[in-house]
Amino acid sequence: MQKVEILLGGVPFGRNNVGDEAILECVVGLLKELAPGCSITVSTDSQQETEKRLGVRTVPLFGFQPAYSPRQMEEEIARADIFIWAGATGLSDYPEIPLAMLEIAHRHKTKTVLWGVGMNDELNPYLYKVLPGKKQLLLRLLSGLTFNRINFIRRLEEKRETRARNKIVEELNRCDLVVLRDPETLNAVQHCGHVPDVIVGADSAELLQPAPWEQIRLTRDAQAVLASSARKIGLCISAQRQLVHEDELIEFMDQLADRDYRIIFLPMNHATDAPLMESMRERMQNKVHSVVIGGKRTPGEILAIAGKLDLVISSRLHLLILASVLHVPIIGISRGSKVDNFLTMFDHVSAGSVDECDFDHMQTELDRLIESRAEFEEVSTAVHNMLLQRLEEAKVRLAEVLNRSL
Repeated sequence: MQKVEILLGGVPFGRNNVGDEAILECVVGLLKELAPGCSITVSTDSQQETEKRLGVRTVPLFGFQPAYSPRQMEEEIARADIFIWAGATGLSDYPEIPLAMLEIAHRHKTKTVLWGVGMNDELNPYLYKVLPGKKQLLLRLLSGLTFNRINFIRRLEEKRETRARNKIVEELNRCDLVVLRDPETLNAVQHCGHVPDVIVGADSAELLQPAPWEQIRLTRDAQAVLASSARKIGLCISAQRQLVHEDELIEFMDQLADRDYRIIFLPMNHATDAPLMESMRERMQNKVHSVVIGGKRTPGEILAIAGKLDLVISSRLHLLILASVLHVPIIGISRGSKVDNFLTMFDHVSAGSVDECDFDHMQTELDRLIESRAEFEEVSTAVHNMLLQRLEEAKVRLAEVLNRSL
């Protein structure tokens, strides 16, 4: 029987981000379930580790720095029966990358799938806005010559954004299957133009299973804190966008520790988040009641550890997702619409943003949720089941594409 050759790219994979690797693990599992015996190649920046962990073939991370071979990328896309771009908010954060790869696939008649991708209302300002510099100064001077009747800066920005949105519409309409992460992404895509044949799925991390607890290696301090009968609060702050009011958050954690809570710093990126949280812990007055879960962790390990907690506070979307999968109450700190969109399903409002954290709301939510875990579990079960149902419907469509490739 003919094997389906699948090239899987996205996020970017292999950059130490537990959430991204959770997506990858779940998508690989999904493909193996739907097409037993298929050949899966993953484009990742962590080739050896990915091959060992997931049992797949790998190629370098295409589309992102460091430098890769465009020729090899095109050859891999051409040899595949299906090219799948999965996860994250690539349609707004760096649309040129997935769109360029989709364009190559369409040129070579490779089937294409967009799977579980999100999109913000606003395209990445660092790509499409005119940033301070010589060009902005020149355009401002030109606008001044028209007595500001013509805003040349905005005109150029609109031209860039229109070109990007038109390209999104063009390539998505050529795909064999487009599965978006959430209704908000659907709205953002429709704002670009007419893309009729798309469906709303969910984040693939909803499918993740926890690692066996006995296989997780922890320091003695971490074991003691996690085994404590005291209530345990998990915390993750992304080093990509740190809190403006970091000192106030440390004070907040100290107040919880004074009330005999245990604080578990749970990095979602061991290379960037962990050093930040080690620094935060060192600045606590009552750090004896806290611990940082160090080391490079698999998604299943993070899920299992999150399941031992009584509540999770996070600016990282995927820690909120993983905690909710095991019905652990969550408090989000917004660093973009994706956190707010996820919390909406639970009828939650974020505790402010990384730029303006609302500690009064955080305290109120913590006190409420910590005493009503059964109620949260009822809500999170309903949300999880709804998202699984959306994924099941998307799986049916994906299976059809896979079968057409045989």
